Amino acid sequence: MPSHWWVLPLLLTPCAAAASDQEPQDLSNLSIEELAQIPVRSASKQEEPLSGVPTALYVITSDDIARSAALSLPEVLREAPNLQVERINASQYAITARGFNGYESANKLLVLIDGRSIYSTIHSGVFWDLHAPLLEDVDQIEVISGPGGTLYGPNAVNGVINISSKDAFDAQGLLVRGTAGDRDRTAGARYGFKLGDNAAMRVYANWYDREDMPNASFGPAADDGIRGWQAGFRADAHQEADKLTVQGDIFGSDRFLVPGDGDRGQNLLARWQHELTPGSSFQLQAYYDYFQRRELLTVDRLETVDVEAQYNLKAGAHNLVAGAGVRTTRDQFINNLNIFQLDPQRARLWVGNGFVQDRFAISRRLSVIAGVKLEGSTFSGVQVLPNLRIAWQPSNRATLWAAISRAVRTPSRIDRDLTAPGLLAAAPDFTSEKLTAFEAGYRGQPTSTTTLSLSTYYNVYRDLRSATILLNPLAVQLGNDLRGHTYGAEAWATQQVTPWWRLSAGASWIGKKFEVRPGGTDLTAGASLGHDPDYQLSLRSQVSLPGSVRFDMGLRAVDGLEGPNIQGYAEADARIGWDVSKRVELYLAGENLLHDSHLESNDVQRAQRVPRTIYAGSRLRF
Repeated sequence: MPSHWWVLPLLLTPCAAAASDQEPQDLSNLSIEELAQIPVRSASKQEEPLSGVPTALYVITSDDIARSAALSLPEVLREAPNLQVERINASQYAITARGFNGYESANKLLVLIDGRSIYSTIHSGVFWDLHAPLLEDVDQIEVISGPGGTLYGPNAVNGVINISSKDAFDAQGLLVRGTAGDRDRTAGARYGFKLGDNAAMRVYANWYDREDMPNASFGPAADDGIRGWQAGFRADAHQEADKLTVQGDIFGSDRFLVPGDGDRGQNLLARWQHELTPGSSFQLQAYYDYFQRRELLTVDRLETVDVEAQYNLKAGAHNLVAGAGVRTTRDQFINNLNIFQLDPQRARLWVGNGFVQDRFAISRRLSVIAGVKLEGSTFSGVQVLPNLRIAWQPSNRATLWAAISRAVRTPSRIDRDLTAPGLLAAAPDFTSEKLTAFEAGYRGQPTSTTTLSLSTYYNVYRDLRSATILLNPLAVQLGNDLRGHTYGAEAWATQQVTPWWRLSAGASWIGKKFEVRPGGTDLTAGASLGHDPDYQLSLRSQVSLPGSVRFDMGLRAVDGLEGPNIQGYAEADARIGWDVSKRVELYLAGENLLHDSHLESNDVQRAQRVPRTIYAGSRLRF
């Protein structure tokens, strides 16, 4: 694949454009106390300060993204110490929280982009190669490790990632970005403008070109390079009591192993928010989403239409959130590579849900949060997802919390309807995988320059996916014969060492014990359980130097994997940026700097070695 070093000098050419009349907020100028009060919405589906959230929640800010060496959304997610991010090859990632990682097994993490679920119900998981937003337009990423079923429904089992883009009012003027490196090239542009006094709009386009990665010793040689683009818009209108958002994206990509392979898709979302009284509000959201993936003589398509209403009420000691929704999906899977087929090849499914959660203040410092969600599906029946939490704030700078929750992963079409004559039989009785989670944690500011979050968990799983032998007909059939538990701890802290130097550290550890239930069998040797490092550690430094220079560096250490075994690794990334003026930024960055290449995945069918990458870039604002 040819290099494109011409991108950088081209993008450094000055352009004539109107200056932005509103600069985005620079979170690097906020104190530790102010960062602790950043508004978040993921924990309760309503805005609240991070310091009082009774769950394991980590926030990646827009400033963290701007100072990161990452060139893609999955690489940005490495900033969250409560996620396990595993790069498989040039286009594919496996990302999870609290275990079960792997391309096939990472099916217990729900991901939302501006309220639109990107969890694929075809295979239960996220195709990360379908999502390439302009990173400069991402406002905040909230990462919850732990169940979120009461608010988000089935499949929010081990965690929720909520990605929010910037309001159109906060992305005005022209922005142009380009990077050029030894293995990756990117280019992006966004233009934001006002539509009168009460409305604004932005349009954007993002392009990337990633070369194939070095072959793993145990996997097949393959050209896993990918080139793609994504474009879209967002429009926002604000009135006294109303806010309307309309946004959409369209994307495409090409892979090089087989001619014609690649992805196509589009989505459109509308959201209306209305303040009823100073203590109550109503929100209505609807979206349409479609994608098609072509890879190795297979084609899968998924079309989704979703409508959800939400009501919030603050009255006395109660802080109530309730909602209801309906979703329909239509999928199709065509396989010309081998004998595995979905039967039927295409299907339309319907899902309806309703939920309610109340945060009741027993006293000024003690609250109880209780909620339940009911969801019914034409494919998997009715699920009941309760949640009970307690939050105690012994001081204004500390929150202690504990929780017990139930979550499920509902069957995918592959779980029940995948067949292969004489080899694999359909499994119409495959049921939901179930979790009962026990959690406890602390979030606070031990000093005025330090934030600290600690959480522990004990997860009990039942009815996990397995495989057994049928005698009539003679074939393998998927079942629910695995069970067991995981336990672990997560911690992260931020220290403002000096006014110009900030350090962040994170650590996670997990232990696991699984077994086949009495009377059951599993021919896959626990393939559905994935492969997880026992621990991972991270350290990140952000330094603001004189002359508008910023130097940022990150280190991470990840334990090895078994089956097949791969060694643990330590890696570093770094970025140095210089604001030549208010309009021009130049930067030099590198990822995986400690080794020529390393393995992160032990997937024998897909894994490639992750190489060192160095690139230069520029970002222009007008």
